[in-house]
Amino acid sequence: MPHKRPKQSVRVRAQKEQGSDIAPSKDSIANEGIPKSAARVLNALKIREDFKKKRKAQEEAGEERSKRRKTGSGSEQLKILPGESIQHFNKRVEDDLRPLVKNAMESGRAVARKAQREEEEAKKDRKGKSKATPSSPEPLPKSKPKPPSTADAVGAQDSKPTSSAKPRKEKDFASAATSAPKRLNDIVQAPPELKKPVVKGAATSTGFKLGKLSASASSKSDVLSMAQKAMMEQEREKAIKRYREMKAARSGKGGD
Repeated sequence: MPHKRPKQSVRVRAQKEQGSDIAPSKDSIANEGIPKSAARVLNALKIREDFKKKRKAQEEAGEERSKRRKTGSGSEQLKILPGESIQHFNKRVEDDLRPLVKNAMESGRAVARKAQREEEEAKKDRKGKSKATPSSPEPLPKSKPKPPSTADAVGAQDSKPTSSAKPRKEKDFASAATSAPKRLNDIVQAPPELKKPVVKGAATSTGFKLGKLSASASSKSDVLSMAQKAMMEQEREKAIKRYREMKAARSGKGGD
């Protein structure tokens, strides 16, 4: 039967007839498919040589190599492919239009910077024109003038018109002229001192009255009447009598 394996003797005879030095079949390892990354590593030398030849041919032909993607009127119109989802089509459109958006943003920034620079230059020109007032320059004397005396200098300053002097710019808050130096945190470190105003003649008259009153009060308190003296003597006798009784009682208890 054809589906059965032939006998070993038949197989050995067929192998001897074919021999061992034959071409590999399509199922051999040499014809087996390998990944692209592995093929790139194995064929690295060949890929480099092909790239060098291509670059040399471009240099000879004078063609410039452009790294950016070509986008123009001749480019093909993007269309959704058959079987492609909307999500993948939108992503492909975004990838294709990203260089255009980037170039537009860069050109917009450049235009804005140019407009700002021109505006700043115009402001500087206007300020320079306003500062430069037309005035007739005074001719410099050829010979060195003699130094004027002090009286002549004072007189010349008084006679000089005030209109030639530059008007001082008014400030919102005028600074007070003080001899104390300006330092940081002067107000915080030195709070205001609140003192009670002193009335003229109040201290001397009050002191005199107080002294007079105290002297009179002390003199009155030293004077005792006869009744007070008698009461004090009675209280003294009572205290002495009580003390003696207590002492006698303590001494009697100790003798017992």
